[in-house]
Amino acid sequence: MGEFEVHRVRFFGLVPAGVRCLACHPRGARLALARTDGTVEVYNFAANYFQEKVIPGHEARSVESLCWAAGERLFGAGLGGDITEFDLCGLSAARGVDGGGGPIWSMVASGTGTQLAIGCEDGSVKIFQVVPGGGIQFERNLDRRKGRVLCLSWHRSGTYIVAGSIDFFRVIDVASGQTVQRIMVNHQVEKAKPECVVWAIALLSSGTVVSADSFGRVQFWDWEQGTLAESHTVSTSAALSLAVSEKEDSIVVGTSTGATYQLQLLPVKLGGLEKCWVRTKPFQFHSHDVRAVAHSSTALISGGLDAQLVIRPLMEKVQKKGYDAVLRKFTFPHRRLVSCARKARLLLFQFSQYLELWRLGSTEETGKDGEVLPPCRMPEHLVQLKSKGPEHIYCSCVSPCGTWVGYSTASRFQLYRVHCDGDGVSLRKVPKVPKLLPPAYQLQFSADSESLFVASARGSVHVFQLLEPGGCKHLHTLQPPSGCSEAVYLLAPSADGHWLAAVSGDWAIHIYNLKCFQHHCVVPAYSCAVSALAIHPSTNNLVIAYSDQQLFEFSIPEKQYTSWSRAVQSRGLHRTWLERDSPITHITFNPKNPAHILLHDTYLLCILDKSLPLPDDSTLLMNQSTLKQLPETARKRQLHAFKICKKFQPLLFMDLLDENCLVVVERPIMDFKTQLPLAVQQKKFGT
Repeated sequence: MGEFEVHRVRFFGLVPAGVRCLACHPRGARLALARTDGTVEVYNFAANYFQEKVIPGHEARSVESLCWAAGERLFGAGLGGDITEFDLCGLSAARGVDGGGGPIWSMVASGTGTQLAIGCEDGSVKIFQVVPGGGIQFERNLDRRKGRVLCLSWHRSGTYIVAGSIDFFRVIDVASGQTVQRIMVNHQVEKAKPECVVWAIALLSSGTVVSADSFGRVQFWDWEQGTLAESHTVSTSAALSLAVSEKEDSIVVGTSTGATYQLQLLPVKLGGLEKCWVRTKPFQFHSHDVRAVAHSSTALISGGLDAQLVIRPLMEKVQKKGYDAVLRKFTFPHRRLVSCARKARLLLFQFSQYLELWRLGSTEETGKDGEVLPPCRMPEHLVQLKSKGPEHIYCSCVSPCGTWVGYSTASRFQLYRVHCDGDGVSLRKVPKVPKLLPPAYQLQFSADSESLFVASARGSVHVFQLLEPGGCKHLHTLQPPSGCSEAVYLLAPSADGHWLAAVSGDWAIHIYNLKCFQHHCVVPAYSCAVSALAIHPSTNNLVIAYSDQQLFEFSIPEKQYTSWSRAVQSRGLHRTWLERDSPITHITFNPKNPAHILLHDTYLLCILDKSLPLPDDSTLLMNQSTLKQLPETARKRQLHAFKICKKFQPLLFMDLLDENCLVVVERPIMDFKTQLPLAVQQKKFGT
């Protein structure tokens, strides 16, 4: 695999925000997720559940509820009292309208997607019209009752809305706006117990109301008669969320113990017509509250305050083993939050509202494979750079020489010069940075640290020249010739400063010639999102990793795929490689061996040796530590292109500092879970 001195970094103190709410697209193509810090993410099911869009949070924005409406439009509402439409092309909060009822606890779209209903702190339920051209417009108020409206559900026919509150829920006739039924949910609870909170509710097409409450019960009600049909106690603590399948024969419930449960509508007798709800499958994938669940056609989806998004496939719905049959757990973003200054041996860590610049430690010792070498100089925290205002940081980068740092929020792009003196390290803001339409979605410095590339909206990339002792000049704006409505989210400059590859949200890869600032070519379209790409320093071949785990190599000078890439697609990659659920997030190259491509995802580091044959499906893709334990003859039989190391997990970043030195950044799950609030204590057997 190659011998490297590895800087194993574990001082990136990232604590991902918990999942607050989920919204499955009505056609099942995408999943929207909101976190407790206001960040909104969109996952594409068809692209192997890739996190294709991220809208950074805002300190003044809370998102308690998300819903899709009018096709591909995404709306959010929260305790700030505003209904916000998110611009999925510009990756920003586009429009906000005051709900007029104080904090908004819940929101739901009508079956046609043309109306939104919100549940407010003052007990009101309000209807808004979705305007086709953009934005929403207040339509009318429905019957107002005392008590905040914590959850809503709209009947498929559009005739009724059910609203859940504390101790009761009510059914509202949409046409008249009047409450036609009010049902108390705590009538069977002892008087000594506290109030019963209806955390989640669903109105089925049959007229049955399903409620999940703070006593851990999932109850089925005949609202017309005002009677309880069935009751299932799924947890000793609160049932916080529920979601119903499209066919309304399956329900997933999330609880405050971290467990999720599935209830299914099954025949009482085999072959009989009478059916009842049965709790069939419990799952314990979370350690904290499961505040959000969703039910797609093939999977149960849950999000917890432990920051995990879990996608558990319904095996009875999966026709064959593949992407849909894999249990997925996403904790960390599918984008880089770490950048490296190779020459200066610095690391820049991106948090939601500040950056940290660290200098790596060093050692003068040498040792054998696997030995931990004592440092002669410890890693040093040089400086913390705080972003002013409530906006979260979109992107950041440090130059290879370590003398420039840039970052962007939704409204400001900032560039700093790093100064080192006897008193330490300081940052000086670069004055008179050319004003461009913010935000920047990706920043990338050239290999010689003389240029800065700023990814912008509508597929454009701005090119800046960096000036001594601390200034910059706008040189050119690169734009795709056919136009583009999506923002650029990935950049890859060549080492010789000749080429730049840019990937926009429509998954198109445009190549630009930086010598004449002209569009060079477009890489042939592919059906999945690009998760990482890089240009080889000696051949100027573009190596591309897609979210479905496919790898391509494109010759930029020749404007075509290389012979190696064609061979890979003809033969096919190993089945185990393709069934991985974590996308490649970074690619780099070994200057000592041009045939080596280094890439990583969250759980493995791989050196792809193009000089060796590709493995077939009968060959085991072994971890290098396992391979070393085999006899010499067995190791020779395992000689193939994929050299895999799973020693470093979860792996957030990897890069080569030089031909013999590697830096990896890990964030062990238990390290940040110790910083989360205490989970609900459960009695265990034998204690």
